[in-house]
Amino acid sequence: MATNFRHPSYTSTIMFDSAFKLLLRRLGLMLCLYMLLRLLFYIFNYSAFADASSGQTFLAFVYGLRFDLAAITAVNAPFILLSLFPIGNILNPSYQRFLKVWFIVTNAPFIALALVDVEFFKFIGKRSSNELATITGDILDQLGQLAQYYWYLILAFVVFLILLSKIYPKQTAPVIVQKNIMVRSLRLLLVAALAVMAIRGGIQLKPLRVNHAFVLEPASLGHLSLNSPFTFIKGIGQPQLEQKHFFPDEQSLVTAMAFDPGKFSHPTEEQRQENVVVIILESFSAEYVGALNNGKGYTPFLDSLSTQGLLFHNAFANGRKSIEALPSVLAGLPSLMQEPYITSAYQANRLVGLGTVLQDAGYHTAFFHGAANGTMGFNNFSKIAGVQEYYGLDEYPEELREKDFDGQWGIFDEPYLQYVSRTLTEYKKPFFATLFTLSSHHPYTIPGKYKGRFPKGELEIHESIGYADHALRKFFKTASKQPWYSNTLFIITADHTQKSADPAYQNELGHYRVPLIIFHPTQDLQNINLKQVVQHADLYPTIVDYLNIKTDKVLPFGRSVFDTGKTGNAILYNNNSYFLVQQDQVVELDQEDQAKVYSFPDLTPSPSLNPEAEQKLKAYVQYYRNAMVHNKLYFWND
Repeated sequence: MATNFRHPSYTSTIMFDSAFKLLLRRLGLMLCLYMLLRLLFYIFNYSAFADASSGQTFLAFVYGLRFDLAAITAVNAPFILLSLFPIGNILNPSYQRFLKVWFIVTNAPFIALALVDVEFFKFIGKRSSNELATITGDILDQLGQLAQYYWYLILAFVVFLILLSKIYPKQTAPVIVQKNIMVRSLRLLLVAALAVMAIRGGIQLKPLRVNHAFVLEPASLGHLSLNSPFTFIKGIGQPQLEQKHFFPDEQSLVTAMAFDPGKFSHPTEEQRQENVVVIILESFSAEYVGALNNGKGYTPFLDSLSTQGLLFHNAFANGRKSIEALPSVLAGLPSLMQEPYITSAYQANRLVGLGTVLQDAGYHTAFFHGAANGTMGFNNFSKIAGVQEYYGLDEYPEELREKDFDGQWGIFDEPYLQYVSRTLTEYKKPFFATLFTLSSHHPYTIPGKYKGRFPKGELEIHESIGYADHALRKFFKTASKQPWYSNTLFIITADHTQKSADPAYQNELGHYRVPLIIFHPTQDLQNINLKQVVQHADLYPTIVDYLNIKTDKVLPFGRSVFDTGKTGNAILYNNNSYFLVQQDQVVELDQEDQAKVYSFPDLTPSPSLNPEAEQKLKAYVQYYRNAMVHNKLYFWND
């Protein structure tokens, strides 16, 4: 019988012919195989997931299907094209044998990678990414020893390949070939569209990323939901950090950073049961705040609030983008590489956020951002940081959404902040909430009824700064009438700076200078040095210190602003050099690891270099890079 025979009960317009059914069965086989590999991964690394209940573990397996579909489709994209090629007899026996060989050869390396991760996960604490490329030489040098020690993985690989070859779906039913080239072409286009959707993980705002896996509790289940082919593919093209070796061991690093890993492990006072609200203002430079610039500014409410709280004169963001702010604020991790942590090759590294620490201390935690869900990966990172509830545009009351939408990004600040105030009132106390505003984001839209009310200023952003400041005034007015207000610590800062009109801010430090206000309605927070250098990475230890929380999960970069025994500093990276900002000097470490020193704050070159400051900056750089590469940010208790 000719292989292009068409069964008489089918017409030429049938889409589900034999070739298409075969393709679905073969991809289904890979889906089952990936699930089997996940089960093997789970068994060998059970201790990493022992804290999860059986129900949570089951959900992690189910959620993993999304990542499996993405990886299988990406790996087998050429196979899909060849299986549904619109021209010729694709069911010819010789062609089908070619497809089988292609299928096995293409998938074999990724099966091997998944098997390697069964053991490699124990060493790096995450699924493999493109860091494998940096250790290929070491693997080849030790190949014989590795093969001898992990022989069972090689055996498993052989078994998987034999299994794949034996149960690879073949044509058994009567051959039904769709002859109409136009229909076959349209079908291929439809399948291609579905394949793109599978690879990007759906039709959501941002394509599927590694950190999307960390949405379940406990967060460690994210590694179970992921698969190694997906993390490896996502890591292709992402820059890897070069390790540094200024110091011989971890103890010398700790000494140079003047870091005490157990600083907050044994607080002498009883834990405070106070709420904490962190407000991150979109694109607010310190330049816009009148209280920091002899009254010249666009923030009358912040200026008045600063007289009742603590306004720091030398506060710095640890990055230049919104996406870089959250790791600094919620995890104490500054942005010290070219790629933002949230989208980097290290996004699956172990990171203990402020939300996790406060949850363990009995806090209800939430994150509010009135933009579209998924914007800048905030929803996923907030989960990684231990925040229980995420509120985005989708959670805003539907009956108010159209009226309060700014036409670009999300909900205008004034109505959104009122919504946050009402929502917080419903929370169990104590709570920890982070609020990220958006109206001062380009194109700086403000509601029509406020046109002409706020100063236009010299830059297009200035009017929206005035509106955002007004929205804050209304928020505090409403909040002050709520039962939780008097027992709440407020921290107000900005994610990053924006355009500048003042030459005093048009330098390397000015690009990072943001406002930072700490305010409590009923507590006296005085006797603090307001000229000290502070940074976003200080907020985590500051909150832990203020609340007397017990934890050893505070990273070395930050310090509590209430700690009068330590000198403040900020660490910055401009994609070329690292900077350590201190109150008496600024140390720069360039790409050649050469140190330079400048005066603070005018950045005048200085002939005298403080050796301790240079060593401290080098220690920060080595710790950050090497800990990222080895997933050892918490090496003191790993």
